[in-house]
Amino acid sequence: MRELLILSAHSFREQLRSRFFSVILLFGGIILYMSLLLGALAADQELRVLLDFGLSFIELLAIGAACYAAATGLLRELEMKTIYLVLTRPVSRSSYLLGRFFGLLAAAACATAVMSLMHLSLLFLKGWHWENAYLLALTGIGLKLMVAASLATLLALISTSALSALSMTAIAWMLGHFASEMRFLLDRSGLQGRLLGAVVYIIPNLQLFNFRDRAGADLQEPVLFALLYAPAYAGACLWATLLLFKRKEF
Repeated sequence: MRELLILSAHSFREQLRSRFFSVILLFGGIILYMSLLLGALAADQELRVLLDFGLSFIELLAIGAACYAAATGLLRELEMKTIYLVLTRPVSRSSYLLGRFFGLLAAAACATAVMSLMHLSLLFLKGWHWENAYLLALTGIGLKLMVAASLATLLALISTSALSALSMTAIAWMLGHFASEMRFLLDRSGLQGRLLGAVVYIIPNLQLFNFRDRAGADLQEPVLFALLYAPAYAGACLWATLLLFKRKEF
């Protein structure tokens, strides 16, 4: 546990300095520009557009940065041989892998929180009043972060190429928002659909985490299911990653 905490803290500091700080600055500049632009172009719906755009952009930047860090971090250390400096010490491969993942997740969560505070500050200045749907939206973003980062870590070790891992993660992320529709079509298709069904069910169902889209409905069961689904899916990806990682020769 001590090894895991030390590695997680180191990964957190590394990721926050190298990537997520730039993401926060980028978000701040874009959201400020959008507020000025929307004030001139969408005066009647400025708050609604600014709210939707800000949340969507928070999700896109946070997940994009997390997936990039997950896909490139481990492969870079393998290529530069810096991983030997860690594994030659009394550190297990599972502690190393989990430490990197939890540190990355903590950095992504911290960046998401900072971007959310910037977004909320601007909304309050514009006269917006607090809605619980905002907190639900942030919860969904956090769960998506967990799933996407774990999947990117697994695909990076499978493909051994950061570009291909990022491409496959992006495809899975896009298809995951249509998982229910794809499964509905496959359930009513023929033999070919049944053969492809296994592949479709491997894709994460990211629709589960769009809580804000269902803010007017009873969200107790969907939220509870999503809170179980995200760590279960991430745990399965990390378990498969660890199996591959243990087979690698160092």
